[in-house]
Order: sequence, then structure tokens, then C-alpha cells
Amino acid sequence: MSTLWLAALIAGFVVLYVKVKEHILRTLEHEGGRIVPIWVSKMLREALGRYSNFVGVREVSIGGEGLACDRSRKYMIVWHPHGFITWVPFFIAGRYALDAQPCGEHWFPVVAPVLFRVPIFSEMLIILGARRVDKKVIDKMLARGDSIAIQPGGVKEQAQSSEKQEQAFFPARLGFVRMAIRHGVDLLPAYFFGENQLYKKVEGFEWLSKLINKTTGMTLPIVTSRFGIPMGGLLPIPTPIHTRYGRPVPVGPPEPDPSDERVEEVFLKYLAELRRLFDEHAKDCLPYDVAQRGLRIVRLDGKPVPEDIR
Repeated sequence: MSTLWLAALIAGFVVLYVKVKEHILRTLEHEGGRIVPIWVSKMLREALGRYSNFVGVREVSIGGEGLACDRSRKYMIVWHPHGFITWVPFFIAGRYALDAQPCGEHWFPVVAPVLFRVPIFSEMLIILGARRVDKKVIDKMLARGDSIAIQPGGVKEQAQSSEKQEQAFFPARLGFVRMAIRHGVDLLPAYFFGENQLYKKVEGFEWLSKLINKTTGMTLPIVTSRFGIPMGGLLPIPTPIHTRYGRPVPVGPPEPDPSDERVEEVFLKYLAELRRLFDEHAKDCLPYDVAQRGLRIVRLDGKPVPEDIR
């Protein structure tokens, strides 16, 4: 009986903790602010950065015109590529968010909701200021004047990530562009060269990826990491990281319900800048054969990419 009572007590505590965490996250998303003082977030950020250095994933350079962006404006940082587990945004780029770089104020990364169900990892995300990718949440944040960072390719890009081919996926509705126009927030492209080279994709295991997705809700490619360890997320292959920020892409005056034509116009401008950013830096920041293959742009709405941007 005592064992049953202990099991029931533990189960009750877990349920209560999950509900409290959900309440805290919803409060932060709707009212803004942080759950802990900024110095606590910076301590965690420092620990993550040191671990990344320890395993050999180091940011060796940072550059691009976006570093000199107009700090009086608001931005939506749009980063690429997604990679296997978005190592660089979590372990390295968090310091930019907390140090108000490059846009002059703290910004908040928005990530897949499923990540907030992962024990320990979800708590760290909350401490670092992450929020869920949700239309209502993003709308409230931008209306409040927050700057955010978003990865448009999401799980579709993650599932197709490969160390051999750089690629950028974009959702059919282009929701990130619509939101930016709705609030008059300029788009600031960022590219983490080296993110895709942290793991090696194993071909022929799509069935296992589907099983993982069905079981956990997470879409993961099957990869090997350092020493050939399968799915060794915390032991990436030592790789130099080069961060580059592109030129801000203006979206024009705010418009509550932008037309598809205006969304498409802004999106193509964004693609042109992303292409320029990649082509200008790939040869210096990626392995030769990967740089030679170029950046593959995938529109999930099936529309063609203009030849001068492909």
C-alpha cells in the first residue's frame, strides 16, 4: 500500500508541476516579462556556451550588414537553417538575445510547442525567454513591441536537414511575413553556417523518423554524431560556426490584413536578400563541396522560386 501511495504522490506532483509550468508560460506569453531576473538567464546562457565550446562547436566569426541595423526600429529575426536540433540558436545565439544584439533590445525566440513538453529542456527554454510558435502568442508579442526570432522552415526543414545540402523551407501561408507586415516589423535574416554539419544524416531510415514522430510528436531525421554515436544530440561533431546577419528587409507601413500580393512582394524581397547573404559568405563559411551545391529554397505552397533567386 505504501508503494501505491508513493506512486500516486509522485504522479500527483508531476501533474501539478506540468500544470503550474503551463500556467507560467501562458502568463509570460500574454503579459510579457521574464520568470527570473536577467542575470539568472545570462548564467544559464554562459553555461550552455561553455558546454558548446567544450564539445568543439565554437562560433569563430560573426558579421554581416545586419550588425549595423537601425536600433530605433523593431525587427523579426528570421534564422536559417533549422538543422537536427537547432544547436546554434540554443547553445550559442542565446547570448545575442539577452545582450540585445544586433537590434538594440532583448529579443525572444519562438519555438515549436512540443519542446515545452520535454523535461529540463523546457525549463531552460522558459528561463532563456523562449515562447511558443503560435499565431496568437506572436501577435500579442509584436503588438506589445517585442522583437522576436523565428525559424520558418520548422519541422519540415528539420526532417530534411542534411550535412551535404543547405536548404531553406518556407510555409505555404508565409505567416511570418504576414505577421511582420501586420505590425510593421522589418525582417532581419540570419544564417548560422555550420549548423547542418554538426550531425551526419543516415539515409534509408525514414520509417524510424515517422515512428519517432508518431510516438513523441517530434520530427527528427536519423543521424549520427561524434564518434558515430546514433542520435547523440548532446555530442555533435566539432564544427566551426560562422554567424552572418543580412540587410534588414523593410515591410512598409503596418496593415492589419495584408493582401496575398503584398505578402508575396515582401517575401520575394526577403528571398533575394537571403540568397545574397548565403552566396556572399558560403564559400568562406562552409565546406567546399557544400558551398558549391548552393542554397536550396523550398516553398511548401508549391510556387516556383524566381530564376534569379534560385
